[in-house]
Amino acid sequence: MPVLIAMCGLPFAGKSVLAGALSRELRIRLLSYDFEIYPVYSRRAPAGSSMAAEHDFIQDIARREIGAILTSGESLIYDDLLLAREERRKLAAVAKAHWAELVLVYLDTPVSVIDERRAANAQTRISIPEAKMRQDISLLEPPQEAERAIYVSPDYVLPEVLARISARLSGR
Repeated sequence: MPVLIAMCGLPFAGKSVLAGALSRELRIRLLSYDFEIYPVYSRRAPAGSSMAAEHDFIQDIARREIGAILTSGESLIYDDLLLAREERRKLAAVAKAHWAELVLVYLDTPVSVIDERRAANAQTRISIPEAKMRQDISLLEPPQEAERAIYVSPDYVLPEVLARISARLSGR
């Protein structure tokens, strides 16, 4: 049975760093919204689309790509914001439709830590305008208990996160 590990949390929460580490340790393919989905498909959104419509258009494509990967039997780590419960619900439906186990990993990083990281990375990483960052903060719906997310703090230890994922997959 393939596994879909979905990263979620605010920008600069540490999702991409953790996703990369998990991908290397678990030898599972990593699919990044920021680096593989958005740059390719944002140009294909219908002209004149609102930001929300463009986002929905690209998310639909991402879910189809994820489904195709899972259909092949390959496991996957998906690195995206997944701020809204509805986005995570749709992703869970894709996993279920393709007989994949979903593990949601939520990076529960305080805004103060995120602001520090944004400042520290200002010269080396694409910056996110303050208005967009505040919008993302306002849109964040932390996972509910029913989503069974693995909460990860900024001071996580990789072996502990791996152990929690393994426990989830083994049903413990």
